Amino acid sequence: MALLSGAGEVYTLSGSAGVGLHNREDLQDFITNISPTETPFVSGIGQTTAKAVQHEWLEHSLAAATNTTAVVEGNESTFATPTTLTRSINVTQINEKTVAISRTQEKVNKAGMNSEVAYRVLLLTKEIKRDMEVTALQNTAGDYNTGTTTVARRCKGFEAFVTTNTSTITTAPTQAAINSELLNVWTAGGNPDTLLVGGNNKQQISSLTTGVTKNLDAMERRLTTAVDVFESDFGVMKVVPDRFDNTQTVKIVETGLWKLAVLSPLAVSPLAKTGDTTKRLLNIEWTLECRAENGNGLINTA
Repeated sequence: MALLSGAGEVYTLSGSAGVGLHNREDLQDFITNISPTETPFVSGIGQTTAKAVQHEWLEHSLAAATNTTAVVEGNESTFATPTTLTRSINVTQINEKTVAISRTQEKVNKAGMNSEVAYRVLLLTKEIKRDMEVTALQNTAGDYNTGTTTVARRCKGFEAFVTTNTSTITTAPTQAAINSELLNVWTAGGNPDTLLVGGNNKQQISSLTTGVTKNLDAMERRLTTAVDVFESDFGVMKVVPDRFDNTQTVKIVETGLWKLAVLSPLAVSPLAKTGDTTKRLLNIEWTLECRAENGNGLINTA
């Protein structure tokens, strides 16, 4: 059937998209953003205060347990030289984001937001936290020369700190490999509470139940294949997937031994106007504090 001659229709009146002239656009008043924002490591550890760009803390340990300290009655005491404490160090680094929005863009009617500046600041706040998570987990050596006028300071990350209880396997994580490293951590005095893994190794740990007989409630009609808790001879640990972690490691973490040391908290600062724009600076200065690296473990997997 042909179009009635002279009839008004959207292609003629508003173009092929049907929008324009006197036809309104069909734009929803919301914004979808599924970019992940979970930061289980930096959000899960405690926070403390840094007071200098070189942040230091002390570590000490007891003498080895022995059965040779019994003495005779009336013994004349002798004195051993006190053991020295260990001073550990990390340096603060500055994470920064900036945004500049024109006055016109801030004033016009927008979909999904009232203020372009406020919306961008919210996004950048989440981005900085993600950047901190990546930095805290990686094998960043740390710059103990406190940087230069042209080189930024970089703080040391988890994988660079943990050097005592580490192993490398040529397969996906196995129960035997995890238990072996847990034994090393426990022997050193650690009491880990978390296995931190990337998505692939989370699936590999969940597959450790393959071949195990499962009793299912027929009424629930649900098959559970995930392992979220790893119960070992040395404690019960949460298995936590981290989107920003190394995909080929299993981090054995005692969260109480880590602190986020903040020198300057996250702040949003207006910058001087040099044109017809609104400028914002977001930054935070922080470092990672590892109070006993041998209370943690690291498994590198294939």
